Amino acid sequence: MGYLKIKNKKDFVSNFLGPVSNLNDACILSVEDNIISCTLASADATIVCKSSMKVDTDIPNNVTLNLPDIKKLIRVLDIIPTEDIELKINENNLSYNQNGYKFKYHLLDDGIIKQPSLNVEKVKKLEFNTKFTVKESELNTLFKGSSFATETSKVYLFEEDNKIYSELGDRSRHNSDNFVCLLSDNFEGNIVKPLPVNFDSFRLVSFGGSREVNFSVNTDMGVITCNFKKGDAELIYIISALIYEEGLVRA
Repeated sequence: MGYLKIKNKKDFVSNFLGPVSNLNDACILSVEDNIISCTLASADATIVCKSSMKVDTDIPNNVTLNLPDIKKLIRVLDIIPTEDIELKINENNLSYNQNGYKFKYHLLDDGIIKQPSLNVEKVKKLEFNTKFTVKESELNTLFKGSSFATETSKVYLFEEDNKIYSELGDRSRHNSDNFVCLLSDNFEGNIVKPLPVNFDSFRLVSFGGSREVNFSVNTDMGVITCNFKKGDAELIYIISALIYEEGLVRA
């Protein structure tokens, strides 16, 4: 059917396949116009991710590759010592035969892996009332704070003194430990009310190595998008907020 030529295997594995494998075991890859992309959801459907990267290919039309076990493909690619690799696309498998190494990775039939019902392109066209940029260092601080605020699985995004903050805690409970840190002082619009998000959803987003992440928030619909680049890969995550809690209390 054709081939996929990957010039930087480490980038492909770490920044394209790796983030995808954090959300689900299986996925559908689409190859078209020298772009490989994937859209998939987490098991609980609270996060949808679209990842894309440029590749060299001789495929004239769109081809879909149904990967049954993403981590298994990552493991075999990690064994190959060279960075420049060429995968042959066959009827029901991906195969490799270079430099004394061979493998065959079988694909699933169409219709077995479910695609997310959410249309990423439509979400990107929504009107967002808040947009801000967060540095990787601020996100690292937030994740470190989770070692202190261990009694909660919630993180709140809120505006205060013209800055965007995150709070790990549970505002619906009295005497709940919390941890607050600055996320960004560079933003447009405003967050009308504190927006609670499942912190476990944040953990599934592969922020590492992104340097900066562009957040867009629609508080009315409870939708957050995160856009960033990792190496040559471009990623967008769509995160669903928790139901807003009336009568919030702060410990």
